[in-house]
Amino acid sequence: MKTKIFVTSDSGIDYISHPYSISSISTLIKFFDVEEYYDYIDMTAEKFFNRLRYDSKSVPTINTIGIEYIRNDINIALESYDNVLMVINNDLDYSDIVQGLKKDYGDKIDFYLTSATGYILASMALECDKALKEEKSLDTAKKIMDDIYANSATFLMSPENDISSFTIMTEEKRVSEHPKATILYFDSLVTHQVKEKEKDKDIVVILVSRYLAAIENKTVVPFIMYSNKDSYYLKLLESKLLLIHRRLRTIKKIPISPYLGLKYGKNIIAIGYVKAS
Repeated sequence: MKTKIFVTSDSGIDYISHPYSISSISTLIKFFDVEEYYDYIDMTAEKFFNRLRYDSKSVPTINTIGIEYIRNDINIALESYDNVLMVINNDLDYSDIVQGLKKDYGDKIDFYLTSATGYILASMALECDKALKEEKSLDTAKKIMDDIYANSATFLMSPENDISSFTIMTEEKRVSEHPKATILYFDSLVTHQVKEKEKDKDIVVILVSRYLAAIENKTVVPFIMYSNKDSYYLKLLESKLLLIHRRLRTIKKIPISPYLGLKYGKNIIAIGYVKAS
């Protein structure tokens, strides 16, 4: 059977190569309750984070889209596919929508709920699609996603302020004048928010050392997620990783979703890994 996969847009699936059999479920970005934008369609991640940086009075929220829009996408999908699988980040409140879709589509639709987000969630959807195309059962495909989730991790750095790589100061001045930052770490099973206040020259070193310790002796696909492609922190992080590990020269880089930006900070940068297939 041909299965169409929908995955929530916090996965960043729109920013990476993926087959037509996978589509994202957009979220709705609202500013001041009067401006509404569909994630990626009306407002890219870059535009979202630029808005946060230059409009300090913005108070955005991330909302689920109406069930009628999802029904429309499912109806179109079922013209070409036998059934639909929705891969949903549990932190986004889709509970009412899930119940409504179950009632509407019965055995034509299935759901996989997870706490994964970002590139890990995108990888899970990609590997699920691959398994289903190899005619593995849906239960087997879900177990593959479970396994990826259990063997992946993300490490976040959340500077209070960012520095443009085009206007960086000397290191001494940067360290003395710039605010401290927060390092966050969360894995597949439990969130550990290890908030360590450090000078900006040290936080990247700490983040990289923890990351390298985590991937030691593992076969993984490394990735970077960023909120600002011109960030000094991003450039420094990349250079530190490349100096230490040759295999990180081809590291995947994708924008961080607005959802993660609102949750962890407008200047966040993340490095992580997913279990290699």
